[in-house]
Amino acid sequence: MVRGGEATYTGPQGMLDFGLRENLMIRQSFSARSGRTWVTVLIVLVAFVAGVGGTLYYTSRDGEPADRSVQRGESSAPPPSRVSALGRIQPAGGVIPVYGPPGDRIKEMKPLSPGMHLKSGEPIATLASREQREGDVKIAEVQLQEAKDALKASKQAGQKKIDAAQADLDQLLAGEADDLKSLDAKVGFLEKQKTAAAKMLGRLEALKKEAVRVADEDLDKARLAVAQVEAELTAAQASKDKAVIGYRENKKAATAKLAAARAELAEAEAKAPIKSSEEKLAQAKKTLDLTILKAPIDGTVLKVTGREGQPTGVDPIIQMANLAQMTVVAEVYESDVERVADWVRKGPVPAEVSNTALPRSLKGTVQSDRDIARMIARNQVLPVGPREDADRRVVEVTAHLDAESSAIAARFVGLQATVTLGSK
Repeated sequence: MVRGGEATYTGPQGMLDFGLRENLMIRQSFSARSGRTWVTVLIVLVAFVAGVGGTLYYTSRDGEPADRSVQRGESSAPPPSRVSALGRIQPAGGVIPVYGPPGDRIKEMKPLSPGMHLKSGEPIATLASREQREGDVKIAEVQLQEAKDALKASKQAGQKKIDAAQADLDQLLAGEADDLKSLDAKVGFLEKQKTAAAKMLGRLEALKKEAVRVADEDLDKARLAVAQVEAELTAAQASKDKAVIGYRENKKAATAKLAAARAELAEAEAKAPIKSSEEKLAQAKKTLDLTILKAPIDGTVLKVTGREGQPTGVDPIIQMANLAQMTVVAEVYESDVERVADWVRKGPVPAEVSNTALPRSLKGTVQSDRDIARMIARNQVLPVGPREDADRRVVEVTAHLDAESSAIAARFVGLQATVTLGSK
C-alpha cells in the first residue's frame, strides 16, 4: 500500500500488489519520461526480488522441516521392519573361470556358445603343446620298454648263474653221499680184517703157549697182518674224516655261490629303472591330458572369450557356472547388519529382489547366520546416480532364491538389483 508517498509492506502478497501498481504507473508515463523510467524499473524490480527472497528466507527459518526432529534423534517411532540394499545375482557356487596353463596357446577351440550345458570333463579346447607332449609320451614309453628288456636279460643271465650254482651244489651233495658211503664200507671192512687178523694172531700165540709147535714165521706173518690192517684202517678213517671236512667246506662254498647268484639277480632287478620309467610315463600322460582343457564342473557356459591362437594363462577361456541354485548377495550397510542378524537368529529372513530387467520380483531367504559375512568391506555394487554414495562400508548377506526364482535368475547372472530383507 502507498500512503502519503510511503510504501507499506504487508507480506509477500502486498509486495506483489505494490510491484504491479508501480509497473502500471510506469507504463502510463513511459512516453514522457522514457530515460528516467528505465532506471526506476530496474530499481523497483531489484527491490521486489530482494523483498520476496528475504521474506521466504525468514519464513523458512521459522518453519522447521517435519523430519528435523527425526534427524536430532527425537523420534519415538519403532525401528523399520525391512532393510534395503543393493545386491548382485550370482550362482550359489559362484562363476568358474576356466584358464589354460601359462606359456601355451589355443590350437583348437570347441564350438561353444553361451547357454550351452557342459558335463564335467567335457573337452573345451586343445592346446598347441599337445604335439610335443605326445612326443614326450612316446619317449617315456620307449624308455620303459628298454628298461623292461634290460631287466629281462639280467634275469635270464642271473637265473643261469643261479642254476649253475645250484647244479654244483646238488652234484656236491650227491658225491658226498656216495663217497662217504664208500669210505664207511672200507673202514668197516678193515675193522673186520683187523678183528680176523687179531684172532689169528691170538690163536697162534695160544698154541705156542700150549707147547704146540708154531713156526715163528707164521707168528710174524700174523703180527704183520694185524699191523697192516691197523694201518689201512687208520688211513681209511683219516680219508673219511678228510672227505667229511672237504664236503662240508665245499657245501659252504657252493651255497655261498648260489646265494651270490641270487643276490646278483636281485641287484639287477633293483637297478633296472622300471619304476621310475613307469612314473615318468604316467607323468607324461598326465601332462598330455592337460593339453586338452576340460569343463571342471557340470554347468552352463556364461561367456566364451577364448579364440584359436590366443595365449593361455592370462584371460579365462570360458566362464561357466551351475545355475541350478541361484543366490543374491546383498551389500547391507554396516549400521543395518546387527538388525538383520537379530532377525536371522529368530528364523529364516525373507528376501525380495527387484529390478526393471526382471519379469517379476524374485523371492528368497537368508537361511542362517552363516549367510552373513564376518567382514566389513567396501561396496562392490556401485549405485547409479552422481549424488549417490559410491564409497560405503557394507557386509555381504547371501539370500538363497527359491526354485522358481532361481530359474528366472539364471538368465541374469551378475545383475545389480535392489534387495529388501525382512517381512512387511
